[in-house]
Amino acid sequence: MLRSFEEWRSLQRDLPPPQARPGTLLLIRLDDIGDYLLFRNQLAMYKRSPRWCDHRIVLLANESWRELCTLLDADAVDEVIWVDKNRYLASAPYRWEIWSDLRRRGFETVVATSRTRPLLLDDLCMLAAAPIVSLGCVNEQFHARWTEVSDALYGSLFQPSQPLLHEFRFNAEFSSWVNGIRYDGERPRIELPFSAPAPSSYLVCFVGASIRSKRWPVARWIEFLMLYRRRAGGRVFLAGRGDAELEMVRMIQERTDAQSIAGGSFADLLRWIAGAAAVVSNDTMAAHLGVSLGRPTVIVANGINYMRFAEYRLAGIAGVTAVYPDVLRRRRLRRGDGPYDYSEVVSADIASIPADAVLAQLEAITGAVRP
Repeated sequence: MLRSFEEWRSLQRDLPPPQARPGTLLLIRLDDIGDYLLFRNQLAMYKRSPRWCDHRIVLLANESWRELCTLLDADAVDEVIWVDKNRYLASAPYRWEIWSDLRRRGFETVVATSRTRPLLLDDLCMLAAAPIVSLGCVNEQFHARWTEVSDALYGSLFQPSQPLLHEFRFNAEFSSWVNGIRYDGERPRIELPFSAPAPSSYLVCFVGASIRSKRWPVARWIEFLMLYRRRAGGRVFLAGRGDAELEMVRMIQERTDAQSIAGGSFADLLRWIAGAAAVVSNDTMAAHLGVSLGRPTVIVANGINYMRFAEYRLAGIAGVTAVYPDVLRRRRLRRGDGPYDYSEVVSADIASIPADAVLAQLEAITGAVRP
């Protein structure tokens, strides 16, 4: 990592000399969809802030959430530069194109808004922009040396009040620090740009996740749906987006009477979730959509970064609960909630979560939250 960082940084010496334009602000937010959903309520605060109200605000953003951001937050900034992260990391010409564009624009100020900031991505893009003022958070990298190198690049760094803040609370604190104001809601919220359906009696199950260790196995989903059918009897709709998730949906459908809504647009998914009685999801973006739309939500989580993303309850946000593997449950009994890195996760851990435990949590929160 550090070798690549130094090599790529040295290439930036061939960029034109920086020429900062007054009143220009670049926000860097290149992490994934779930991170965006827990950040997006604070995004509008930049335009409302007296500190930046006379600035042209540009967002450097992850291509993966373009559809959602265009639908929900088109007016939050003046312009968005979309970045394909995989292409950026794999293609030197594409990286150079992004860096050159940032240098050409001449930003006066750059704010790196993410809590965990990749050296090769966020930090190098900040350096390419070459601002007069650079703001970020004390980084949270696995290796202390990576954090040390990253933090030294910034003029001012924000220190969160607690090391284990839920991501929604962290983003609110960061906004207060950089903007002087924050979104004052006590939970993430999506205001739909179209008419929302009235909540119905069906259940939405999001069966996928970006990595295998976050996916509750097909066999567990089938077991859960059979239990749910016997106990509740309501309709179930299976959601997912990638190829692996579509295959999971197909396999579950073969053994249950659940129906598929997989593969549709984000607008369609928002409508389905907004109208659901409840949501059961792996620890992925659909869980945060459920919470943001005020739906009772059960998160089936493998434990990675659980305090930052799955522990809504400890953040004081009602109507959300998480179910974890036995290995994490036992560790929490012995050691509490940290702070420490929870890294000994293998893909089999999430399979230890029994279907009846998920159903019990669903029954416990159903009806707890309404829009």
